[in-house]
Amino acid sequence: PCREEMPSMVKLNNAMNGKPFQMVAVSIDEGGKQDVESYLKESGHKLPVYLDPDGNASKLYGITGVPESFIIDKQGVIVKKIIGGLAWDSAEVASFLEGLMK
Repeated sequence: PCREEMPSMVKLNNAMNGKPFQMVAVSIDEGGKQDVESYLKESGHKLPVYLDPDGNASKLYGITGVPESFIIDKQGVIVKKIIGGLAWDSAEVASFLEGLMK
């Protein structure tokens, strides 16, 4: 499911270049670093990906399934939790994020 979102995540991240915005992905894949690197190379996507092999981040954020996403403001506060897929490159998402960056 997360791989389906990746193209729109990359588009959004590219569109936000130069703004106070950073998108990162967190992988809980059992294949670990090798699977992530292989996928990124195969897909050509450029996005920071952190590995959570022990599930620490998943526990900390209360992940119940995948995909789950969080929008965190510049103070480190979770302002939105998204359960399920999202078209990250949509006008609605861009508008919401632009509002947070003001």
